[in-house]
Amino acid sequence: MGKTIKLNIVSPGREVLTEEIISLLTTEPNGKIEFLANHAPSIVAAIPTVSVYTTANGDIKKLFTSSGIIYVKDNVINFCCDSFNYPEEIDINRAEEAFKRAEERLTSKKENVDIERAKRALARANARLQFK
Repeated sequence: MGKTIKLNIVSPGREVLTEEIISLLTTEPNGKIEFLANHAPSIVAAIPTVSVYTTANGDIKKLFTSSGIIYVKDNVINFCCDSFNYPEEIDINRAEEAFKRAEERLTSKKENVDIERAKRALARANARLQFK
């Protein structure tokens, strides 16, 4: 059995990231999950987080991944997410502003606030701010 697994990260409007990796560590609604070579077939929901993967040559790489679905089968991880960003692509000031806006919406007394949308925005901003 091989020691690597193929990782494909797909996001609308973005070039696919494809790489042979040793492991992928990301977050699902119940906590952290790690995928290794020969992982059992799975379908997993992903939430906004900093995902970490180890390349076939041992380099550790991090990137922001938003909500999505991870489908694992035949030693291939297909990670379909709303968006993903490399650390150098993240605008920390913009993430801080998004975090503040989401917090304000969540503490607002206004009736027309979409609480679930604000929670998702807060989670995305919080994950991006981990690169600060």
